[in-house]
Amino acid sequence: MNHERPTFVLLHGLLCDADTWADFIGPLSRLGHVLCANLSGIDSLPDAARSVLARTTGPLIVVGHSMGGRVALEMAHQAPERCQALVLMNTGYRGLGEGETEKRQALVNAARAGGVEAILEDWLDGMIADLTRDDDALMARMRAMVLRSTPDSFAGQIQALIGRPDATDLLGRIACPVLFMSGTEDRWSPLDRHADMTARVPDAALEAVQGAGHMAPFEAPAACLSAITGWLARRELAA
Repeated sequence: MNHERPTFVLLHGLLCDADTWADFIGPLSRLGHVLCANLSGIDSLPDAARSVLARTTGPLIVVGHSMGGRVALEMAHQAPERCQALVLMNTGYRGLGEGETEKRQALVNAARAGGVEAILEDWLDGMIADLTRDDDALMARMRAMVLRSTPDSFAGQIQALIGRPDATDLLGRIACPVLFMSGTEDRWSPLDRHADMTARVPDAALEAVQGAGHMAPFEAPAACLSAITGWLARRELAA
């Protein structure tokens, strides 16, 4: 076991930022260093992974949500010797789907025409569990976060996702332990997809986040954090 203090690299998703991890930073900082990477200016997942790796040293525990999970997989591909563990939340592994480019580009066009606010409500609506809509404070927090994005940043992130590598072969080669997590109400990256990924990775576990949608780090932060820290403790991956 490597006893060097790890760095937790926290990677947010599309139209998100470091506020994704507001409830995670303090507890994880007691277990290691913490870096909240900013993915707002990216246009390539491999380049984003290289940039984050260049900013860090030593062993890494990489926690990626949605698009950030894709960057985490790229980090494991580029620097397997440094990735001590991965936590992949509400994410996926396959390459571009049929008709996906056109759908994603339509959102970019709408954001360029009317600002990020033009896509805000429809986009968020597809990402959350039904019960989340009744939490006014949480909805306000997520809306404010999305509105911190710009159409240009959104377009770059969409370009990165359209050009994403297919990680099917990579999953079978990941040498470190992996914890997959998804909300039971996630319609965008459903739990069965995470079960499929879990079966493809040599050393993997699956955690269902009850009642959460695609925005599980916001919708159920305590449950997510408990699952992560409990798994790390069982695997003796962090102090």
